[in-house]
Amino acid sequence: MAIDNASPRDHHGLSILIVDDNKFTRDLLRKILVSYGIADVAPAASGEDALRQLHASFYDLVICDIVMDGMSGIQFVKAIRSKMTPIVNATTMPIIMLTAHADETLVMAAMKAGANGYLVKPLVPSRLTHLIEKLCHSTLPTLRCDEHVTRSRVPLPHH
Repeated sequence: MAIDNASPRDHHGLSILIVDDNKFTRDLLRKILVSYGIADVAPAASGEDALRQLHASFYDLVICDIVMDGMSGIQFVKAIRSKMTPIVNATTMPIIMLTAHADETLVMAAMKAGANGYLVKPLVPSRLTHLIEKLCHSTLPTLRCDEHVTRSRVPLPHH
């Protein structure tokens, strides 16, 4: 793993799009991110809706479910990376995939499509924030409830 010398960004300035067809998951993710001080969090209930939002607004990061009705998360990532829709940072915007299925084939398909990382549900806030820090070169505060988890943090797989 290469050491990144980029200066950390302030996490308060991050803009994140959450793409999931499950409202509970979108709301939970938003609450976690807001608790870390990230105020610019937008929801999208489908891949199609997310593509429209990405066309209209700039986001630093996308968090997307793999299995969704309609356009799957993998199809969504392929649409972004293949530049099927004009998105300013289509090739550089980090994409984190969420999956309730620890199916290695599905996860590897998402990574091959252009995702930058993945998390298996149920979500562990410290793993989510660690991945955001890594992908966005940002600094996120440690919440009191995460202190015990943060000290014993297990590195996420790097692909």
